[in-house]
Amino acid sequence: MASILPQQQLVLELLRMSGDIAVTEQPVETILWRTLNECEAKGWLTVTQVSSGVHSVMLTALGRRTIAAVSEQ
Repeated sequence: MASILPQQQLVLELLRMSGDIAVTEQPVETILWRTLNECEAKGWLTVTQVSSGVHSVMLTALGRRTIAAVSEQ
């Protein structure tokens, strides 16, 4: 299983509970956007721009399996 950081686990748990979330565009240096980018790079979630400054964040099947495996421990 892939190594998961606490902030990544928190984002994945939020997505698992809510289905998807909308996130406003902020500077990439924020903890939220750094975490979203890290998780997207690992294939755990997708980030799609839905309008100017608003993004949809959705859990992928791999992300769902990853967070399920972490929750079982």
